[in-house]
Order: sequence, then structure tokens, then C-alpha cells
Amino acid sequence: MNLNLTVKIEERKEKARKAPIEVFPDPETAVILTLQHAGAPNAPLVSVGDKVSIGQKIADSEETISAPVHSPISGKVVKIGDAYNFKQTGLSQAIFIENDGKKRKDKTLKPISESELKDVSNDFLVKRVREAGIIGLGGAGFPTHLKLSPPSDKPIKHLVVNACESEIYNTSDERLLIEKTSSILKGVKVMRKVLGYPEVVIATKNNKIEAVERLEEAFSGEPDTRIVARPFTYQQGDAGLLQKALFGWEVNAEKRSYEMGVVVHNVATINAVAKAVFEGEPLISRVTTLTGDIEEPKNLLVKIGTPVGHILDYFKVDPNDIRKVVLGGVMMGKSIPTTKAPVAKLTSSIIVFSKSKYKPVKRRTDCIRCSKCISACPLHLHPVLIVEAIEKGDIERAKSLHMTDHFECGMCSYVCPSGIPLAEIIRSCVRTLHC
Repeated sequence: MNLNLTVKIEERKEKARKAPIEVFPDPETAVILTLQHAGAPNAPLVSVGDKVSIGQKIADSEETISAPVHSPISGKVVKIGDAYNFKQTGLSQAIFIENDGKKRKDKTLKPISESELKDVSNDFLVKRVREAGIIGLGGAGFPTHLKLSPPSDKPIKHLVVNACESEIYNTSDERLLIEKTSSILKGVKVMRKVLGYPEVVIATKNNKIEAVERLEEAFSGEPDTRIVARPFTYQQGDAGLLQKALFGWEVNAEKRSYEMGVVVHNVATINAVAKAVFEGEPLISRVTTLTGDIEEPKNLLVKIGTPVGHILDYFKVDPNDIRKVVLGGVMMGKSIPTTKAPVAKLTSSIIVFSKSKYKPVKRRTDCIRCSKCISACPLHLHPVLIVEAIEKGDIERAKSLHMTDHFECGMCSYVCPSGIPLAEIIRSCVRTLHC
């Protein structure tokens, strides 16, 4: 059996990577999901009829693994009910806010200047990141303040900036690297201070030519900082596999990165930290890539809570020609059953597939025992055996096959000639266990 199968995934970014970030208009009604992170659900802090301001905290939890959400607009709470949550693959609680157009701003988070950074405590910075609702925007959604608080007996030697953006359509991070380089530099300075001034390693693909040039210029005067631009594979966008590529070690699936002396943060997360600390702005917007079967792909700075359908309508995407809309990347994202679904913190992209350009997907048939999924798995798991155990109801066997190590890269589904949605089945089972 060949356990070294290299699966090349062709990127489709050429148009989108050249599209500058555009500020998208605020929605008439924002739909803010109360659960947008990995961890405990939030409870609303507002009621129907309440007036809210831009940046006001509207839902939170007292649990350790949590992150609050904030209003992206000023207006009135008109409903607290269910909305489609693409990361939860179903309905979850949301707060509906009607825009009053007054743009009132909440001033709870006071900005500091760059010159003040050296004088503020690390506790202040960690609390600020938490109160700003910042989570890992690369896909996992783990609360960022916890990753900035490793145990005191685990010194951090490397802060890795994951700028690979491996999803084959997404370019939102690349545009941040190009257009918001100074903000990323400021965010890195915050993280370095909190983590005890480790070495900074910025990892990106060498085909991001303009981004690499901007990074080299911005970080040229920074101590203990290096930019690593290589032809990283899609799989090496994962934090563990990226560490293996950078440092040569295997990250034990039962350990966290900080136990290896490493903390990995995504570019968009770092930009959000800079905005929270130096501008006093919580995580109420993000850059997302609108692409796929779109004539002119876009990178949009959009308010979290904006309905996806509002964006498609604005750019005159024909609703009658939409075959499928995928949020968060074609490999690790999800297709949504309704365009009423709102943009969330983890909506790195909105990918539209049209009926007119539709290519039939392979229908599921019986497994032919080709072992391609095993060969393609970057963690050397046995996806087909895990799925067989799941579908027989033998969850203990699935666990014994390291099902919970699965990190949702989608490679097994991508290579399966039988059209078995291996990654989706495993993901659904793992999430059910964690509920």
C-alpha cells in the first residue's frame, strides 16, 4: 500500500487575489448568531425592544471556553430566534437587530496607543482580546485569549503566523497581508509581548508574491522574526502539519501546540487583535472572499450578521442560477440550505456554484477498497474504516481508530472514487460526541 500519496489540489485564486478589499454596506437587519466559537454557548444580554450600539456586547457566557458576540450596527433588537449556523450545520440562536442608521458607537473598549503598549499589563491585553470576542479565524474558532494564556510552566519559543491560506478559492487573508500589513505587525507585537517575546515565524506560500514583499518590508526591522515563503501544500495549512514543515517534529495528537513551545495564529485573528487593542473595536466585521462562478470575485469587509443573500443580491447574482453556496472554503466549509444564513466570524469565503456551470458530482457507491483515503490522509488515519464503524454504530471502534484526531481537511472525501462523504460523516460524529 502506498502511504506517500501526494494529492495536488489546484488553487483557483488568480482573479480574487487581485481584488482589493471593498467595504460592504451595513445590513438593514443584522442576524448575529450567539454561538460562533468552539466552546460553551452564549446567552443573550439583550431583550426584544432594546436599543443597541455598534460594538455593544449582546451575548456572553461565564464558562472558560467562550467568547462574546457584539452588535455590528446600531438599532433595535426585533427578535431573538433561530437562524442557520453553517458551523453547527443547523439552526442555532441568533439576535436580530434592525438598523436605525444612526451609527451610535459603544465606547466600552478604550483604545490604547502603540507607545502605551509597553506599559500595559499582559492581563489587560488578554482580557481585551477576550472582551472583543476574538476567536481563531482560520477555521477552528477556538477563543484567542485562551491561546494567549499558556500554562506558566510551558514557555513559548515560537509564535507562528499562519499566512498559508490553503483553501483553494480563499484570498481574504492574502489581501490582509497586502493591504493591512501594518495592522498585522501591530497585532504580532501584542502577541509577542503577551507570550514572553518568542521568535516570530511568518509562514506563507511563495506564490503570494506581493504579500511576501509587503511582509519583508514591514517586518525587516523586527528582532527574532523570519518570513518563511515556501510551496506549502494544502494540508500544511493545518497548525500541526505546519509545525512539522517548519520545525521538523510531529505534534502528538494528544498534546496541544503550547506543549511543544509553539502558538499558532491566523492572519485575520492577528489583525482583529490589533483592531481591538489599538482601535477599541471588537470583532464585528471580517474580510470574506466572494468567489466561485462569479464574473468579478471580491474581497469584502463585511459586518458579521449580514445575510448572505443580501450580499448576493447586491452584486446581482441570479438566484435562479445558484446551484450551491458554500461558506468557509470548499474543502473545510459547508454548503448552506438557505441564503438567509448570516455571515459569521468564521465565514472566510462565500463560494457560489451556478447551475449553468454545474458539473455533476459523483454519486455515492459502495467502497471499492482502493485505500486512496488512507494514502491521502495527512495524519495517516484510516477514514474508510472509521466510517464503517460509525455507520455500524460501533463508536468505540471508531474512537480506537483515532476518529477524534480527524481535523476536517476533507482530503479523504476529495480522493474517494466512490463518492463517499467520509470527512463529513466523521466530522458529524465527532461533533455529536462533543455536544
